Amino acid sequence: MDPELAASFAEEWPRVVGATLRAFGSLDLAEESAQEAFVRAAERLAAGDPIENIGTWATTTARRIAIDTLRRDQVLRAKLPLLVADDEPQGESDLADDRLGLIFVACDPALSPEQQIALALRIVCGVPTADIADFFGIPEPTVAARLTRAKKAIARAEARFVWPSARHRETRLDEALTTIYGVYTLGHTAVAGAELMDTRLAELAHTLARALVAEHPQSTEALGLLAIIELAEARRGARTTEDGMPLTLAEVDRSAWGRQRVRDGLALAARALPGGGRFALQAGIAGIHSSAASWEETDWGAIATLYHGLKRVWPAPVVTLGSIIARSHLGPAELDRAAEDLRAMRAHASSEMRRRVSAALADVEERRGNTEQALAAFADAAEGENNRALLRFYDRAMGRLRG
Repeated sequence: MDPELAASFAEEWPRVVGATLRAFGSLDLAEESAQEAFVRAAERLAAGDPIENIGTWATTTARRIAIDTLRRDQVLRAKLPLLVADDEPQGESDLADDRLGLIFVACDPALSPEQQIALALRIVCGVPTADIADFFGIPEPTVAARLTRAKKAIARAEARFVWPSARHRETRLDEALTTIYGVYTLGHTAVAGAELMDTRLAELAHTLARALVAEHPQSTEALGLLAIIELAEARRGARTTEDGMPLTLAEVDRSAWGRQRVRDGLALAARALPGGGRFALQAGIAGIHSSAASWEETDWGAIATLYHGLKRVWPAPVVTLGSIIARSHLGPAELDRAAEDLRAMRAHASSEMRRRVSAALADVEERRGNTEQALAAFADAAEGENNRALLRFYDRAMGRLRG
């Protein structure tokens, strides 16, 4: 796909899907019509026929495709009352609401958390099914089947599709937070490719988190999620060398962090932390890392305490991993214990989590002076990894250990 069209696709996809979904009430029809509209846009541009406004053109075209599809299925008459005729270009606030509205569509209570995140990645972000499969560490056909079941479940639950109302959005807030966090996780470290991050997904999650806080300004969990993303984005420019090599928090130049964004993130974290929820506590952890003047001055005791609280409200594998890493910095005895805990955790981890645990174990073993064990752990972390930036990092680390 032409780079300019690819950028337009990324930007306009939620608008086109959202408008078509509101008009016709079918996720399948909205997604398929949007895809075909962008294919036609690519063909038109390749033929030298310019398009003044890709979003408006694709929305109008997607609706016409949907009507043609319904006509072929002989159900147009029943669907015509649902049609929306407004084809005027939308403003930025309308686009943000389309994106957030689609998140709430994906967070239908009839779906499992895994289905919600998978559906959001597909219909809000346009992420290919193969990349979603990599994110979950499961086969692509499994994800495709999960998406199909999700769409059918929503279709069964809604006799007539209704764009999520304020009441729907309030009851689905926790699911929306989890889903946006999942989108940011996928953007923060891309599942594949040459770059460490998928900046499009990271920025989309940031936009969604800001919109969620604007809609729910008193929610400490929404504030916590935005704080997490704000603090991570403040550090983005220092995460890699100029040629894209990832750096650890111990290696980064903290003077390159966006200081205003750090201050904004810390202020959000301070407002969120009294809520004591999982995003509020993670914001507190991110805040301690971001406020430390250097790696050596990191308050690992405070971080370990916050992880202890986080495990009570969110006993997820990633939290267990973070807790072990934090404790490993509290002295030699805890460092030795961390090695044992990480090996035990790795034995029962999914493929994606196993790589993360192995990377942590490599660091622990290197700090214990166990070069061979560290090398083996780095090799295990690299096994099956499709992010080439991370693979370069592991290669560099192994080269350093070999001397």
